Amino acid sequence: MTRTLLLGVFALGGCIVPPQSNGGAAAPSAQPASYSSGGESGGESGGGAPAASAPAAPQVVSVTLHNDCPNTVPLFLGEKPGFGSGTKTSLSSNTTTSYQMKPGDMIWIIDDSENGISSTSIGGGSSQSIRIMPGCTGFGPY
Repeated sequence: MTRTLLLGVFALGGCIVPPQSNGGAAAPSAQPASYSSGGESGGESGGGAPAASAPAAPQVVSVTLHNDCPNTVPLFLGEKPGFGSGTKTSLSSNTTTSYQMKPGDMIWIIDDSENGISSTSIGGGSSQSIRIMPGCTGFGPY
């Protein structure tokens, strides 16, 4: 019986395969060698699915506004003066100021009751120069 038990132990021991040496080289990794996180090569995501592109940052337009009107002009920066959210401000005669705005933003010349007299919409591009005309009721190029 002891002999049978020893043969069983040796037989089981023979089924265990010891780890093989590969001459000191590193063990193969689970990822293929061509794997990329998508950051440097820009194309591969490693999972076979196309990499999602990051949303574009909002465009900022540097707006220069000059007042050629002989008076201080009340302004409203926003959608609708008196009704919408925005900023009420003013610009003194013969003064230039700058704003950081987005394409489509509005600048209004308003009256003392905050009613819109004239407006201009900010276009695309990196900068835009506008002036308040000498008649104080309109915008033009600067």
